[in-house]
Amino acid sequence: MYKSFRVVICAAVLCLAQAVQAQNMANSPYSRFGLGELNTNLGTIRAAGMADVAVSAANGFQSNMANPSLLVYNTTTVFDIGIAGQVKNLKNASQSQTDANANLSYLVLGVPIGKKWSAALALRPFSTVDYEINSLTPLQNRPAGSDATVLNSYNGEGGISELYFGHGVRLAEGLSIGASGSYLFGTITKEASSYVIDTSLVADNQDFVVYSERTKYNDFLFRTGASYRRKLTNKLFMGAGAVYSFQTNLSGDRKAAFERRSVFASTQQETILGDSTSGAASLPSSLRAGLSIDNGDNLSVSAEFYSQQMSKFTSFNGSSELADSYSIALGGEYTPDPVSISSYLKRVTYRAGVKYGNTPYIVNGEQLKDMAITWGATFPLGQSTMYELYQLNTAFSVGRRGTTANGLIQETYFQFSAGFTINSRWFLKRRLE
Repeated sequence: MYKSFRVVICAAVLCLAQAVQAQNMANSPYSRFGLGELNTNLGTIRAAGMADVAVSAANGFQSNMANPSLLVYNTTTVFDIGIAGQVKNLKNASQSQTDANANLSYLVLGVPIGKKWSAALALRPFSTVDYEINSLTPLQNRPAGSDATVLNSYNGEGGISELYFGHGVRLAEGLSIGASGSYLFGTITKEASSYVIDTSLVADNQDFVVYSERTKYNDFLFRTGASYRRKLTNKLFMGAGAVYSFQTNLSGDRKAAFERRSVFASTQQETILGDSTSGAASLPSSLRAGLSIDNGDNLSVSAEFYSQQMSKFTSFNGSSELADSYSIALGGEYTPDPVSISSYLKRVTYRAGVKYGNTPYIVNGEQLKDMAITWGATFPLGQSTMYELYQLNTAFSVGRRGTTANGLIQETYFQFSAGFTINSRWFLKRRLE
């Protein structure tokens, strides 16, 4: 019965192992700061459809990595895989461009170990670096009559992946605690170059110098969480949850070099000066807390607050270039009739949410804000049995980050996610009569 289920898991692991290390989420000039864009959705597609709220709202049929203490609500083996992408428009006061892409985003396997203890293993992106910035300016002190200009180029790619291992334990009725340990690993590559364009030069001899650095990171990150749920009335429950991520120092090995390249071939022609160093980037602690109200059946509404003192972040070379960030979010989900036989649409779970916050990016003295609205749905697949349950998950969001004022770049994005969740009873003892 479980053969096909396990084949799907193996195939997904092989695919994601490659994709998660080649992650990119469309060109973002702000991903050049710090370790890149940090993954703010610590949950799955379910959370993405509710503006990333996940630390207080439990769900027995969906995996929950955002708060490890909520893993105890998964009483069956849960396999979850998702794909994510986005279409993004970038513009400043005079120019505009659009980029798009998609990639595998996470893989989760949750297993109940006992009646009061569950665990989960997951692979997902932790941060993403993907940018390409070009600027063309007149050459300073150029001779009279010359049209020489300077093309400044900056680009980066890569990111950090997270191998997550979490546990949740129920201490008493409605009260549970959890902890997780994650191995962070990945490589970030950045390049910068300046090239003088002058029509009076012989094109065949035009070379330029590129500064290239490739930093390989790896270390551990630990989180702890707690949740509590109590009955308020016969049809109303309240839940509370919080997750604290400890500060960590990411060890890194950097190889940097000045390389001579040809205008007509971007490949390296000659290494002028190279160097290898070891160091670390310090990632500050963070806190995520939330409250939820549900009716114990088909309706849940949650609010959540997230804060991280990114002003305490220090990069590989010891510099600090970020600001304290926060976000507030409100989201909910509703299933008209989970056991409806006459209407399929009544068995679909619908979600929506809204979020707002300050990003850690501060440019030209202005801290960038991010706001978005989200929605999504979970569609049951096939006929559910006591042994297996299949679901198709979707989530969408539209948002805006930054501004075109003060020489900045504004990002308007449309994000989408889709994936499958499989609930299966692996350790059920069969009886023959």
